[in-house]
Amino acid sequence: EDARRTEVLKLQSAARNSLEWFEEVERYLGLDPVQFNYSLLTRSQRISHENLRLRDAEWLAGAEEWFQRQAGAGGNSLRRAPMFAPFRLRDMALQNRIVVSPMAQYKAVDGCPTDWHFAHYAERAKGGAGLLYIEMTCVSPEGRITPGCTGFYAPEHEVAWKRLVDFVHTETEAKICAQIGHSGAKGSTRLGWQGTDVPLTSGNWPVMAASAVAWSPENQLPKAMDRADMDL
Repeated sequence: EDARRTEVLKLQSAARNSLEWFEEVERYLGLDPVQFNYSLLTRSQRISHENLRLRDAEWLAGAEEWFQRQAGAGGNSLRRAPMFAPFRLRDMALQNRIVVSPMAQYKAVDGCPTDWHFAHYAERAKGGAGLLYIEMTCVSPEGRITPGCTGFYAPEHEVAWKRLVDFVHTETEAKICAQIGHSGAKGSTRLGWQGTDVPLTSGNWPVMAASAVAWSPENQLPKAMDRADMDL
């Protein structure tokens, strides 16, 4: 039993996934026939994209070409993998579906991005991704998690971010956007390598959150944000 348990569980999971697909088949009836067939063939989640290539390379190549065409690709792009298909977000056209996720650097000075940020994000943009996210950037100095967090609340911030955005738009095919955030109860803490979520030893600022509940017993009690605070 121990030797067979894992394989039996895999089969049961595949059977359940297949059953649920057929139970909800109405969801897929409006799909293009190529897309419907792809969904049908992979319904158990035991057969992947590359498994289909092993089973019927010609059919999958046709499906990939269909996917590229409906995404707006043409010419030599039709034989590319789906991740390289163009994508449109409202009026913003992306050359592919690769996204660089936001990665906090904790290198800002008074909320302002520095040359570190320029070098870091410029290099990511040159890598060929369609969309580049800058790190979680705060709407106010009190909304920062740490003193190293970037911001959008001072004129010098606009100048520094514009320098980066202009480079990305001029020198690469990538688009760039921001993850906008607020620390909530987690604010006014040290840089991660100095102690995760540990309050600052000096220079703490007041924090606000959805409710007056501290992030941890060590952290300060935040003010519960009200409508007036949201309108600032």
